[in-house]
Amino acid sequence: MRWLGAITALAALGAAASWGGGTLLARQTAEGFARLAAEGRGGAASVSAAGFPLRIGAEVTAPALDFPEAGGRWQAPSAELAAPLWAPLDWRIAATAPQKLTLAGQRFTLAATDSVATLGLGLGAALPLRRATLTLDAPRLSAEDASTPALAAQDVTATATRAGDGRWQIVAGATALALPEGLTDSLAPGAGLPDVIETVTVDATASLDTPPALVAERMPELTALDLTDAHLTWGGRALDARGALTIDAKGRPEGTITLSTRDWAAWLKVAVAAGLVEAKRVPMLTTLGAYLAQQSKDGAVEVPLAFAQGRMSLGPVPLGRAPVLVQRQ
Repeated sequence: MRWLGAITALAALGAAASWGGGTLLARQTAEGFARLAAEGRGGAASVSAAGFPLRIGAEVTAPALDFPEAGGRWQAPSAELAAPLWAPLDWRIAATAPQKLTLAGQRFTLAATDSVATLGLGLGAALPLRRATLTLDAPRLSAEDASTPALAAQDVTATATRAGDGRWQIVAGATALALPEGLTDSLAPGAGLPDVIETVTVDATASLDTPPALVAERMPELTALDLTDAHLTWGGRALDARGALTIDAKGRPEGTITLSTRDWAAWLKVAVAAGLVEAKRVPMLTTLGAYLAQQSKDGAVEVPLAFAQGRMSLGPVPLGRAPVLVQRQ
């Protein structure tokens, strides 16, 4: 019967570790939120131990995080942080809905059937990040006091994994992404784009100026992005993109992204309707597109979207100033 005694001892040890670890985590989490409140960067109503007997965890009531530099804020009714006893560096964070978001001073409500994030941490005083995921089931983002969602989707997923060279592999996607009713028609009138984007997927490798960590002095900044493939299906029109970009000192991209599509005529119509291409250029671009399509094996047309010296152009067509992708600190 020694095995029974050993199992009983292990169970008691695990339960003690779960309770003790949860109590310690709850105390440290409460102290962390107290520091955030003192700095005006968030807070929480209460924190208690959770996860007993197989997990180390904490239950947080009314958690809030503030990002004053960006005019941002996040808050939720409650959230649970927990890690299994056998993997204490692999954390799961589940927040209840509805969550409140403030972006650039605009207030939104986020509702979702499920809202879960995971964090895989490494060893070290700063708790370096090695993997992170986000899953939203049936998310609906609504502006404050609005009766209909500003954005909605069937699901949204994102995964970031640190590679051996220190770069980050990013895989993300959304299906049935619903835009505000009438938005597409106002942006590209007459183009026939529906209010629902069928699919959006991204597979890329990102370089950061400093390794992200749970306890870090500042957020890392993007320095380069290698786009393996990005795919968009919208109104039956498909578009793929690949290429590499670096980010200059002003946060603007430098490099080239190659766009590829067999629906080039439909996308040209969209570009004209959106005012990106002048109508007088259509005959020339149509002739060029037809020629390029005939030269390719699958009828696809490839066009470079180039970024240089703060400007951008699509093939021979200038598009104006390049966007700022990173707000340098």
